[in-house]
Amino acid sequence: MRDIFLVGIVFLGLLASLRYPFAGILLWTWFTCMDPHQEAYGFAQTAPLNLIIACVTIASWVVSKERKIPPRDAAIILVFAFLIWITVNGFFAIDPDRSWPLWERTWKTIALGLFISVMATNKIRVHALVWVTVLSLFYYGIKGGVFTIMTGGHNHVLGAENSMIGDNNQLAVALLMVLPLANYLRLHSARRWVSWSLLAGMVLTMIATLGTYSRGAFIALGGLSVVAWFRSRNKFVYPIAAALVLIPAFFLMPQAYVDRLNTIGTADPDDSFHGRVVAWQVAWRYALDHIPFGNGFSCSELPQVFNRYFPGEVTHAAHSIYFEVLGDNGLMGLAIYLGIILTVFLMYSRVRKLSRGKPELSWAFDLAGMAQLSLFVFGLGGAALSMAYYDIFFILVGLGSAMNVIVTTAVKGSAAGSVKFRAPDPGVPQLAGAVVGAGLQSTASFDKS
Repeated sequence: MRDIFLVGIVFLGLLASLRYPFAGILLWTWFTCMDPHQEAYGFAQTAPLNLIIACVTIASWVVSKERKIPPRDAAIILVFAFLIWITVNGFFAIDPDRSWPLWERTWKTIALGLFISVMATNKIRVHALVWVTVLSLFYYGIKGGVFTIMTGGHNHVLGAENSMIGDNNQLAVALLMVLPLANYLRLHSARRWVSWSLLAGMVLTMIATLGTYSRGAFIALGGLSVVAWFRSRNKFVYPIAAALVLIPAFFLMPQAYVDRLNTIGTADPDDSFHGRVVAWQVAWRYALDHIPFGNGFSCSELPQVFNRYFPGEVTHAAHSIYFEVLGDNGLMGLAIYLGIILTVFLMYSRVRKLSRGKPELSWAFDLAGMAQLSLFVFGLGGAALSMAYYDIFFILVGLGSAMNVIVTTAVKGSAAGSVKFRAPDPGVPQLAGAVVGAGLQSTASFDKS
């Protein structure tokens, strides 16, 4: 029954995307972030629904009047460079049969981010995209939070099987990444019941994060709390509200959770931390020995690579987005990847600078700040997890590029309109400028509503 219901929703979404390509982007985002087919039990689990959605969306976009050229900013240029490099590097993979399937998944993830940068052309589309992203992860956050409360925190919260967030640690970071985006929606919700519902979802999602038993997520949650306090307008109310949520949630957890957190500061030879450090050294030493290439996607875990540097050691995943990229795609790949993170973070800073003090762009100012918090969580929590090619990261890249275009256009249009309206001579050029300025103002008013 779940399979039929899911396929029915996909079919209706595909029909909508034939007329409105951005509807396909939303459907694609939903499948990418939530993996709803993994919640089914029959044919929908193995059916290539995500591929069908992507193909229909792209075909609809090609024949539509939608913008075709991506924004020409540093982040998008680096994304294209990264895509080219991981493709070239794939030909030097230790095990092509292992590497190429993971490359295929990665380029599809990158493609979604690029299409978002092209098609998220206004505030309404941006908001729709944020809503889909948040609700997709809230499914696991709310369900996991309720599960943690009902079981007293004695069982681990997990994500969808056979997905990027199937592991408890990766799910925890993903949940933390959407918390700032959910808070943005809460702040900009006109209806109080929507705002309170989002707040309840955020509380349950934080509880679910604790229920994952992820030590890295606990550190990321602490870092997010501190940085969010600096960004908060109510620096006195914020810590009180956070304490009212986190302290009871922490005491809800059993002694086993506390014992696990106490191992954060230890690095015993038998602890998983030892395996991670060894895996980091494998990635680093292989990258130095094969400049500028890496060994291919997930090939650092192969015995012929791992045991070449550490004979007799049990192979271990990198468990770090940075060393994962380093091992997979070499020093060049890591340099480009770090460039993407830096440039998109600075791009959101530019959006905040351009929109600061402009009421019609207050949404962009707040969303850019929350997106930076999401990137901060990804950078901090991902330092101990293998999720370098996570979908929401590239969604944030595409979203930042799109918002940069929207805000830059609005600011330039507003400035041009202001100049024209102040012109003393009502000649033809000035009159045309006034009409354009009025049109831009009307558009801005419509977006604000």
